[in-house]
Amino acid sequence: MEIGLTYSSKDPRQIQTRDFVRKFIKDRGILAHLVENEQPVKVLTISINGCCISDNVYIAAAGKRKVQFPTIDNIARALERNIWSL
Repeated sequence: MEIGLTYSSKDPRQIQTRDFVRKFIKDRGILAHLVENEQPVKVLTISINGCCISDNVYIAAAGKRKVQFPTIDNIARALERNIWSL
């Protein structure tokens, strides 16, 4: 299994999420290849075997569309679902 992670090292929330994904893989003994891509992005993305599991969520804020950061709980659920489906 290949897990792709694109994140910004300048955003502490994205670093926290990156660390969570690393720990999640290690703690569960998942045989996965983690491919990290550090870029100046507003919202991190996670993919498993090329399929994005962290689609951007948009919320309306004062008439503008604003990107909402994916939560660690949502990411954990998506990883669990994909692990069990292998």
